[in-house]
Amino acid sequence: MKKTQTWIVTCIYLQLLLFNPLVKTKGLCRNRVTDDVKDVTKLVANLPKDYKIALKYVPGMDVLPSHCWISVMVEQLSVSLTDLLDKFSNISEGLSNYSIIDKLVKIVDDLVECVEGHSSENVKKSSKSPEPRLFTPEEFFRIFNRSIDAFKDLEMVASKTSECVVSSTLSPEKDSRVSVTKPFMLPPVAASSLRNDSSSSNRKATNPIEDSSIQWAVMALPACFSLVIGFAFGAFYWKKKQPNLTRTVENIQINEEDNEISMLQEKEREFQEV
Repeated sequence: MKKTQTWIVTCIYLQLLLFNPLVKTKGLCRNRVTDDVKDVTKLVANLPKDYKIALKYVPGMDVLPSHCWISVMVEQLSVSLTDLLDKFSNISEGLSNYSIIDKLVKIVDDLVECVEGHSSENVKKSSKSPEPRLFTPEEFFRIFNRSIDAFKDLEMVASKTSECVVSSTLSPEKDSRVSVTKPFMLPPVAASSLRNDSSSSNRKATNPIEDSSIQWAVMALPACFSLVIGFAFGAFYWKKKQPNLTRTVENIQINEEDNEISMLQEKEREFQEV
């Protein structure tokens, strides 16, 4: 009985071990983004429109897949936001500029950590080095918004086959996402994350069901595999132990019958002697 319990516990731990990839799959970078990003609207309104923020920008990030530039951009955003934080005093007000920027720095630092731990086949480097440039608050936080939004597509299988090559005809001045004339658009209620510009939103709106199906399939396969393996081991063990259990029961019954016969014979001899 003790061996049976030990084997059952072993099977349970084996299923948990095989089920572990499902838990890891759900640990997406998007979970690092908190609702603190909704304070960006207030921060942009508080900063002067002609204020310049230094940032090393990846050329062509508007045409390249997100996995080509996201690792570089989050690092550069972390540096720029940290420098911006140093320029403000630590005011105790809950929604002061310092407090908002400090929360954004923590979010970006978490994303940097997530990218560093990401598989190299999903995150690649752009062929061009980032260029130091100056951006207005609207332009800077538009890039911030797109970088935050890019983590939603980081797990896409299609991105693995995309090349990180920028056309030689592309110039930074033609980048629509950093154009001064482009309005700074944010949703009225920024709850979970900030949307990027209309082209990225339209692109994602065409396949949300397909993306969700792929993610659920990736998560379900390890779970199904672990359950099948666990049941297979359990069935094999039960089939192997069943004959032994049957023989054990038969032996116990035979021993009991032999004991009863011996007792009857003993009583019969005692009766004859009397």
